[in-house]
Amino acid sequence: MKIEEIIKQPEENWKQELQQELQFWFSQGIEKEKQEIQQELQQELLFTLVISKLLDSPKSRKEISNELGQKAISGRLNEVLAKLLQYRLIEWTIKDKPNSSKQKFKLTKRGLAFYVLVKNGGKL
Repeated sequence: MKIEEIIKQPEENWKQELQQELQFWFSQGIEKEKQEIQQELQQELLFTLVISKLLDSPKSRKEISNELGQKAISGRLNEVLAKLLQYRLIEWTIKDKPNSSKQKFKLTKRGLAFYVLVKNGGKL
């Protein structure tokens, strides 16, 4: 609707239409924020789950995948492992051969601190 048409409408109709428009845009903003927060929480949950699997001992991608109940190594798991490596929360057991068939991931001190912080609600 053009601005000229809105202005010509009775004030009551104009206010009602504006209120509906504002509610629509507000709900769109809320929905987007809600989705972003859910994605962040899912990622934090996945980080924590993967880290929890490495608390006892180093594990391969396949071992982590199996412990997460996956039938095969998922693309999402590969993304999470890459992020955990990038953030230095985990590291390779064979640093100079990242593609080795014997390669495993182990928890770093930083990763352990992250896990403790998440589990204790931000307190060490």
